[in-house]
Amino acid sequence: MTVASEDLRDDDGGLNADGVEQVAESAVPNFELSEALQRVLSWQRQDPGLRISEMQRLLGGSSRITWICNATGGDGVSTRLVLRMDPPGVSRPGSLVQEGQLMTLATNAGAPVPNIIMSSDDPGLLGAPFLLMEFVDGYSHPRAILRDKALEKLRPQLAGMCGQALAKIHSIPVEEVPWLATVDVLSQVRTQLDQLGEPHPVFELAIRQLEATKPASLGTTVVHGDFRNGNLIVGAEGIRGVIDWELSHIGDPMEDLGWLCVRSWRFGGPGPVGGFGTYNQLIFSYEHASGRVLDRQLLRWWELLCSVRWGVMTMMQAQAFRQGTHRSLDTALIGRLVCEVEWDVLALLSTGRKG
Repeated sequence: MTVASEDLRDDDGGLNADGVEQVAESAVPNFELSEALQRVLSWQRQDPGLRISEMQRLLGGSSRITWICNATGGDGVSTRLVLRMDPPGVSRPGSLVQEGQLMTLATNAGAPVPNIIMSSDDPGLLGAPFLLMEFVDGYSHPRAILRDKALEKLRPQLAGMCGQALAKIHSIPVEEVPWLATVDVLSQVRTQLDQLGEPHPVFELAIRQLEATKPASLGTTVVHGDFRNGNLIVGAEGIRGVIDWELSHIGDPMEDLGWLCVRSWRFGGPGPVGGFGTYNQLIFSYEHASGRVLDRQLLRWWELLCSVRWGVMTMMQAQAFRQGTHRSLDTALIGRLVCEVEWDVLALLSTGRKG
């Protein structure tokens, strides 16, 4: 459900304009945000007895602010919720609303996605555009997914489950997401690297090889854009939720598979797919679920491209931190990874490397 501040104003006061502006202009302590969310959700559910409690901001995340809270209705039933918001000063009209719409389409396609409750690009409600969804319990920390004993029996199946989930995401009709941009990743990475104006011969060499060996496309689909270990919520039975859809676009479906295989997303695990699985597990499950035919060499080309993409993204983070446009700790830490990704790219370029 999408709402605007006008929807909540009534003759009895409701969410008044003065109060909204005060929230929008302030640093918004969590009790103020909690009260604003309580008013919005009470209106949406037509439940004046609803109460928001235990509002806590989650650490991490360089492009969104994430909160978790409890919503207890007048009937006493509590629901754990997740609230995602744009950071202060960031203006991306409609992006969180569209993200919620895409996640709903993914749910309809059979992909494991958190249930969307409401969204709005009206900053007059909570101080910034937001997306509210149900909390999904499970393991989300990559190292826990790779090491926790409770997932020991599941881990050998995870790569196959990723292939199945991606096939469902890629089945979303492109015509239903007209707001998503079409992206040629190779051209995009080349442009971004040139614009950064820094000499990185490893990335230059890789891009030239990628350009010289570019394979035929498998077609055009919805691409998640950041499908990896770290953006999955996992339970003992499998993947319960695919999160962080903000990089979604239209493109070649192989991009999602290649991105999942980038070495940085293995977090020390032995498997080339997310640290937990093999290339064949991912390929076979994706082929079976999607009807598309691919091979190890095609996946290898996309793994190399996605590794270069990640390397250029780390360069962008480093530059943003140095220039003071984004001074978060996350930005600084990501910016320090450039040389590690260069090493990974060199390994992929080596003909003797085995995944």
